[in-house]
Amino acid sequence: MPVHFIHISKTGGTAIKEAIRDAGEPETRFGKIFLHPHPRLLDELPEDHHVFFTVRDPIARFVSSFYSRLRKGRPKYFREWTAGEEEAFAVFKTPHALAAGLASPDHEIRAKAETAMGEIRQLRNRGLDRWLESPALLKHRSDRIVYIARQETLAEDWELLKQELGYPQGLPLPADPKAAHRGDTSDDRSLDESGKRALVKWYAKDYRLLAYCDKLRRDRNWGSPVGELPSTPTLLAGQAKWALRRLKRRVS
Repeated sequence: MPVHFIHISKTGGTAIKEAIRDAGEPETRFGKIFLHPHPRLLDELPEDHHVFFTVRDPIARFVSSFYSRLRKGRPKYFREWTAGEEEAFAVFKTPHALAAGLASPDHEIRAKAETAMGEIRQLRNRGLDRWLESPALLKHRSDRIVYIARQETLAEDWELLKQELGYPQGLPLPADPKAAHRGDTSDDRSLDESGKRALVKWYAKDYRLLAYCDKLRRDRNWGSPVGELPSTPTLLAGQAKWALRRLKRRVS
């Protein structure tokens, strides 16, 4: 059966795809490889096909996604801002400002921040659940998941992934930041504690998915562990807030 790479945005997937393409997209030990664009989702793939993908801490993805759209996708890509993005970036000029807006006690500022989260292309409907849906789906498909990499340990995971795919160990990841679509390391990525708490609540579903991904990584000895995730009570509170926000949007 073939193996599919699910490209979750801002998780290091571009580097993996570039490395495999540079090698001529050789067959894996599972058969042909399919390197999908962002829109392809796990539940769209045949259940008997193999898959692999990369994940990343949701707050780090948020910061990276913010700056990617602030630069309009440069240097590797270019997509002009929408009117909504232009308005969002006029109000929130840094990820810190947007996260602080989500935590603001001022209803008007918080509403603008929530609107911005829905207008900025890389943040709009770009949680892990967009690609992976739920821990239940991952569990259902777990026997066909050949590897889950973490962006935070991508160099190590790439070496282990090559073993799983049956690729030669000499095949490197791209060193060029543009080819790998890596962000500018000089960007201010600092967030205060209230902003972080607001983002943990916003991305509660993502953290539940990440927890399951990390469990699979531990169970199958896939790479090194990456930090601690937020506590279950915090995630449940965030899940309830997320559901209420969805309900309000439907009613309005």
